[in-house]
Amino acid sequence: MSQKLSRITPPSEIFEESAKSSMAEKVLLILETIAQSEFPLSLETISTSTHLAKPTAFRLLNTLVAQGFIERDPNGRRFQPSAKLRILGINILSVDSIRSQRVAVMKRLVEEIGETCNFNILDGNKVMYLDRVETSAPIRLHVDLGMRVPLHCTASGKLFLSGMTELQVRRSLGNEPFEIYTDKTITGYQKLFPELEKIRQDGYALDESAFLEGFIGIAVPVMNSKQKTFATITAHGPAPRMQEKSIEFYIGPLQQAARDIQNSLSETSTST
Repeated sequence: MSQKLSRITPPSEIFEESAKSSMAEKVLLILETIAQSEFPLSLETISTSTHLAKPTAFRLLNTLVAQGFIERDPNGRRFQPSAKLRILGINILSVDSIRSQRVAVMKRLVEEIGETCNFNILDGNKVMYLDRVETSAPIRLHVDLGMRVPLHCTASGKLFLSGMTELQVRRSLGNEPFEIYTDKTITGYQKLFPELEKIRQDGYALDESAFLEGFIGIAVPVMNSKQKTFATITAHGPAPRMQEKSIEFYIGPLQQAARDIQNSLSETSTST
């Protein structure tokens, strides 16, 4: 009785599969390097960080640019995450298992402090509202999820700016004067930089009617594994109601919520 011989994979196919795997690893390495950087990276820096030859890195970078995952900075000499890559990250943060834990933390926070709370991320040169839990109080501010607000006059925005170098801040905001929203809006770097330094020292940011007249916002950072701010938790409400309580009344619960979210993210990554 004849036995059917199994097909032997030719060496050329083995090499092709190995090459594809190797190429995928290189692409992922480049994306990881760019995504983790706080500023646009040059070809030389990417080549050195990934231990890839410059021609190889350059070829893969051009492919990623063509596919829309990364983009060149305004000078065209450095590479940075594109809107497409940022949206991919946002979608990951919105995964049900992760988001449900985050929203549960925010609900407890709202019950404790009595004001609406948001989970915000940096999206290019704007702040994006990714999650929101509203207070039951009769007077409150309605903000749609996905809404993008400016950096220079919001609590979350200034918190993100405080983690940047002066050059990065200038690149993000551009030329002064900045857009005016109320008579309390900071419109230039001379007033902004001292406030950013104060935020670094205090560990939180405050918006007292600089974006919306009559509303106060307080933001604290949510850190990643490298102790860098990747998101913020913000409480905001009508100025008269929030001014009845001290800053300390809000800061402690906000910081605890930020730690709880950080811990939930760590647990999720450990279990996967």
